Amino acid sequence: MAEKTKIITAFQTAGYISILAARFLEEKGVIKDVGGIDIDELAQFAVVKDGNLLSPIRILEGKEFTMITSQIPLPLKAINELADKIMLIYKERKADQIIALDGLAIDEAKDKSEVYFASTYNEKEIKNCKKLPEGAMMGFNSYFAHKARKSKIPFIVLMAETHAEIPDGIAAAALISVLEGILGIQVDTSELISEYKKTLGQINNLLKRVSQAPKSQEEQNMYV
Repeated sequence: MAEKTKIITAFQTAGYISILAARFLEEKGVIKDVGGIDIDELAQFAVVKDGNLLSPIRILEGKEFTMITSQIPLPLKAINELADKIMLIYKERKADQIIALDGLAIDEAKDKSEVYFASTYNEKEIKNCKKLPEGAMMGFNSYFAHKARKSKIPFIVLMAETHAEIPDGIAAAALISVLEGILGIQVDTSELISEYKKTLGQINNLLKRVSQAPKSQEEQNMYV
């Protein structure tokens, strides 16, 4: 028997990690853009792909899963309509689960990002992922969890640790690693990690040069 489809949402998070993960999977051909979702509250926004003006909410198809993402922040007034439309997609595809990708903000960057999960139905265990013992969540995913509970739809949120300073490739790769176990896909994320480390190194070098640069007399006087 074929696996049932899973719906994955990847909207703006700390460290931009969900969007980064979605974009990387699309670049590697794991998912393919098949359409969009029009939301009245987002009518003032559009994205351009191959010269075409499209809805910013994109639907991407993979093997036995559908990913829904947006590269623009979601205004609160758009959340209700979008959640309802995602619920319709869930029913149309006869899916068995919704998985939301999110970020868990931490103070400092790490060499390895831990991923945590929480669910509406007391999920026991997820590979390469720890259950979040306590905490609070707000925004789209907390609203979606509320809608999922009311509709008795299995809903999981995956949260990767991120320092939220720049698009965090290590955290995005950690999310993809967890998805590999859930979806049965294989993705080499070494390019994603190395590009992030290169960018982080460039930023750190720039900050170091700025901090070591001598201040002009006028600048020094400003802080006396």
